[in-house]
Amino acid sequence: MRKRFADPMFQGLAVAALALLMALASVSWLTVVSSSRLLFPELAQTALAEASQGQGKIDAALDLGIPLDRVVGVDWLFASMKESDPDIAFLAITDGGKVLFSEGVTAATLVRLLASPPEPASAGLSSQQSLKDGHLVTELPLRSGAIHLGHHSDALFKPLADNLVDVGVIVLVSCLLAFEVMLLVVVLNVVQPARAVADALRVIAGGGAAALVDPRASGWVRALAVRLVRLLGTSSGGVKASPRSAPLVSVRLLAFLFVFAEELGRSFMPVYAGDIAAATSGLDANFATGVVVGLHMCMVAVAMPFATLLYTRLGRARLYAAGALIATAGLVGTGLADNYWSLLAWRAVSAFGYGATYVACQGFVIENTTSANRASGSAMMVGGITLADICGPAFGGVLAERFGQSETFIFAALVAALSAVVVAWLMAGSRRSPGERPRNVTLGDFAIALANRRLAVQVIFAAIPAKLLLTGFLYYLLPVTLIGDGWREADVGRILMVYGAVVLLGGPLLSRLTDRRQNHAVVVTLGLILSALPLLAAPLVPEALVLPAAIVMVAALGSGQAMSITAQTSMVVGMASEADVRHGHAPELTVMRFVERFGGGLGPMIAAPLGAHFGSVGAIAVFGVYACLSAMIYAGLTARWRASPSEVPR
Repeated sequence: MRKRFADPMFQGLAVAALALLMALASVSWLTVVSSSRLLFPELAQTALAEASQGQGKIDAALDLGIPLDRVVGVDWLFASMKESDPDIAFLAITDGGKVLFSEGVTAATLVRLLASPPEPASAGLSSQQSLKDGHLVTELPLRSGAIHLGHHSDALFKPLADNLVDVGVIVLVSCLLAFEVMLLVVVLNVVQPARAVADALRVIAGGGAAALVDPRASGWVRALAVRLVRLLGTSSGGVKASPRSAPLVSVRLLAFLFVFAEELGRSFMPVYAGDIAAATSGLDANFATGVVVGLHMCMVAVAMPFATLLYTRLGRARLYAAGALIATAGLVGTGLADNYWSLLAWRAVSAFGYGATYVACQGFVIENTTSANRASGSAMMVGGITLADICGPAFGGVLAERFGQSETFIFAALVAALSAVVVAWLMAGSRRSPGERPRNVTLGDFAIALANRRLAVQVIFAAIPAKLLLTGFLYYLLPVTLIGDGWREADVGRILMVYGAVVLLGGPLLSRLTDRRQNHAVVVTLGLILSALPLLAAPLVPEALVLPAAIVMVAALGSGQAMSITAQTSMVVGMASEADVRHGHAPELTVMRFVERFGGGLGPMIAAPLGAHFGSVGAIAVFGVYACLSAMIYAGLTARWRASPSEVPR
């Protein structure tokens, strides 16, 4: 740790991160302060308007000649007002200091509350309003007597707290995005050139000839290299010491951008599609919504083989740019869609662009790595995707709540267009390896895979159930349930980001534990059960605990997926032949990933009719039962094979 703090690179990144955090904290504080000044008067005016409505109804009864102490229906008036505004605490009518009617609070408590001294209040309260004993009390005169309407004062600050949480989400996304950009800039301009110079010096020290001046070097790194050339009396040309030292960190930012653009609509897509489907499709709204959400995932699976064929002709940069532009058009069309069928078409277009950009990033990793560092290169890409899974839903929920759902898709299109603009720079500077490219799914792969009955068990009872839980529950049922219960899009987005955070933080640890134990089938079973068990309790969750229960379910799903993903990959690669693995090709793994994507697309299509029949909460429990049964069958079959290795079918 002391060595790391002494590293100038670490110190520079720390100073830059600290400066960024201080700037974002200052802006966030100013935002919260200005929000309080703007929102408090508006909230006080709402309370005054509600009290005026009650005043009008009571005065109407008095105008009919009904004595104030004989007025009926005050309890009904309080119930109707509280139904429209749950933050109303009490409604009371007094005359000459005597409490005639008191709803929501006892008469003795009301007398004490009205007699208590007023608390210091922010500007914006009218002369008829005061803060007393944790309540905003609005007092208006009647024809005779007065009406008192009380609101919980905490409710006045709830929007401010919501604003503070939204600002926190924006700060988090800004920090992560800034980290990605900072990481890219530092690696391209400092780390890579400095590493090239160091490698060249090692070659020279060994008696060879190497280039000291890296073409990507700039500033002090290039000046240092030029000075060393003069001191050593060597040429700046020669053979480079690191021919495959391509800046793989750039693929991390590209992966982040294209996934972030798609994830911005994740928290509200089922509701957005459902509203359009109900108004224009003529189909069952639940089924139509499930088709929209599931079609995108199925089209990604279909698009990737076609994109792989285009990869050899267009190359990585042009394929990525084409995919990003196609995704841009699809996202714009999604935001502007005025009927169900156009929405369906634009989601398919967006999916094709998503598949193309994914293949381009995957090809970039393959071209610029060897078998020795390919796992690290893939981890860079997966890291960008995971960060986008964390940031996208939360930030998209805030945008949708503040500006609208259609406008959020337009913003997502701008992000996709930005990635198309910067790809030529980020994917430049590396040589292509013609013999290595993303591998397409062939009929031969399916023939090899289908002949392996172990793989069939792996796909049917482990891989597909895990994907169905992810897409059916997390991407469809959870947003539909929460938004249907009145939660905001921003709340849903923050809950969805828990999944990515758990996978990002827990994935490496769980992977190491899995490799240490070398009992992958048990880990897959436990991961599936961990993902499914909390879903079984969904119908039993009381309304007051919906939000924490949803967080627990999402965290359990993330933990279970993090456990099973790497374990499944290891198991399936172990089913492939040694020759395939040595060449980096495993037909079994290729087919499993392909089938997984289609299974993920079926998740929302299955969840939609289940939600229509059992309700969204009941459908969540059905998914939990299905996953648990699949885990039990999978555990039984794999245990039998471990007990009798000679009977393992191929």
